[in-house]
Amino acid sequence: MVKIGFTTSRSPAKKTRSFIHDIVSIVPQSSRVARGSATIVYTINAMKMKGYETAVIVHSVKGNPNFVRIYDLTNKPKELPFAIKIRGLTLSREYRKENSRSRPVFSILISSLEKSFENDILRKVFQITNIGIDKIKGKSYVTLYADYLDRDEGLIFLEFLDNNNKQVGPRMKIRIVPREVE
Repeated sequence: MVKIGFTTSRSPAKKTRSFIHDIVSIVPQSSRVARGSATIVYTINAMKMKGYETAVIVHSVKGNPNFVRIYDLTNKPKELPFAIKIRGLTLSREYRKENSRSRPVFSILISSLEKSFENDILRKVFQITNIGIDKIKGKSYVTLYADYLDRDEGLIFLEFLDNNNKQVGPRMKIRIVPREVE
């Protein structure tokens, strides 16, 4: 499995830190990487040296997670030509009463998205396995459900359920946008 590191922009707000905590709790083989005052280049290179294969950087606007950049660290670190714009977010602390949850070993995707690049980005960021559900029975897993809220705008709704069909992690409205990278 690929090791994924999640970090934030400098001086993140409490909601952005909570968002990273929510995501790391549901994405297998992931961890939060403290950035401090380091530059993005230094942080990405440090992640590569520690064996991470994917870096996800969450940027905030007015205290809310807003924009996610994704880097492939397998060879020379390079930014992927897509980003995720967060258009709506409900953290798990806002809808869950209990906080006991076990970390999943696998994550699977159930998607009605039509564009393959959207599914590919979700697979990369949320560590979606290619193993069939019948082979992971008895193991801890999380299911990511992805569906369009508005096809014309490309607005996608994401929600995560554990193997007992209880909601875990954040609920999000996102758009996956192509972008130019160097």
